[in-house]
Amino acid sequence: MVRVLCTSLALGLALTACAAFPRAVMAIDLSRLYGHLSAKRTGGACHPYEPFKCPEDGHCISIQYLCDGAPDCHDGYDEDSRLCTAAKRPPVEETASFLQSLLASHGPNYLEKLFGSKARDALEPLGGVQKVAIALSESQTIEDFGAALHLMRSDLEHLRSVFMAVENGDMGMLKSLGIKDSELGDVKFFLEKLVNTGFLD
Repeated sequence: MVRVLCTSLALGLALTACAAFPRAVMAIDLSRLYGHLSAKRTGGACHPYEPFKCPEDGHCISIQYLCDGAPDCHDGYDEDSRLCTAAKRPPVEETASFLQSLLASHGPNYLEKLFGSKARDALEPLGGVQKVAIALSESQTIEDFGAALHLMRSDLEHLRSVFMAVENGDMGMLKSLGIKDSELGDVKFFLEKLVNTGFLD
């Protein structure tokens, strides 16, 4: 089974290192992660100053070497574009929870207003909430997101207009989608986080 997972690492501050998988697969191979966690339990843990363990060779590196432009893991895992994009984005679990809360509040077809007609039935035609959350986390740009979920061009352009409205401070666009006043702040914050990490580039 494959799924994206973000692992919190303590280095005095709570840092989040989000792992991604080689380009041919859309999520993390949890068997690699479980091996990493097993090693921690059996005394093969990385030193707190080098808490990130390369999944393939077990080499431990400092968080500062993640996504620094120079591969430190044997297979280049620490420089994978999905890992580096996901590290800047909200954790997948948080994104999935946010999407789920909008569906619970507005009904199973609500996200059709954002993602288009394929977002009916609680995002099932797009692969479900978890798959959409993973794509939002790992896709470098909105074009990559559209390609990952096979969105129609018209739906992608509508989504872009929503993000651009948020970027320009136009809350009227969000209100026109039926977002409640009590939700506006959370929705704006979520969309701005994606914009600020290059989603519209």
